[in-house]
Amino acid sequence: MKIDLGHGAYLEPDDRSGGLTKWHRRIVATAMIAQTRSGLWCDLECGHRIQAFGDMTHADGWVFCTQCRDAEEK
Repeated sequence: MKIDLGHGAYLEPDDRSGGLTKWHRRIVATAMIAQTRSGLWCDLECGHRIQAFGDMTHADGWVFCTQCRDAEEK
């Protein structure tokens, strides 16, 4: 379920109850986002870059890349 944040941005929860999907990508590098307490830029193995906020230990080094998924669906 997508949650519309406006201006073309949305939030989509990562449900891994069934395990990793073909769109989960490994995080290869991170950098703090300036002027935030918990914001991170995460570079993914697919070449995309995402923003993440909060404690990322639960992600275990993997995130769901909506850009890869959306590109395949088009």
